[in-house]
Amino acid sequence: MALRHSVQDGVDASARAQRTYRPHWHPILSAVEQRPGEWWMLDQYERRYAIVRMIEINGERGYRAVTGEPEGRQLIGYYRTLRGACYAAHLHFVRAHGQPGSVNGVGAASRGGRRA
Repeated sequence: MALRHSVQDGVDASARAQRTYRPHWHPILSAVEQRPGEWWMLDQYERRYAIVRMIEINGERGYRAVTGEPEGRQLIGYYRTLRGACYAAHLHFVRAHGQPGSVNGVGAASRGGRRA
């Protein structure tokens, strides 16, 4: 059975798709699988900033994310999905590039707290 439709149907479908499609970048696109079940998160210079591994604990599968540097490696967390693990690893990486606290140092001191 052949599909029969008009050219206008294709044009209308394309227009609908363009109106509703929102391209999104997700940190999982920075993950490069090194071996089955292990992904390295790479920055724009191809430096490893996190490692995500598939694990199984008591019959439950998930993912473990750690920072990428061999010395002083830190646990980022355990996650049920690869997307979640990559997102958390990328967020950890991005947060490491800024100063903690409020913008321009406004925050605790202006609310009556102490500044360190």
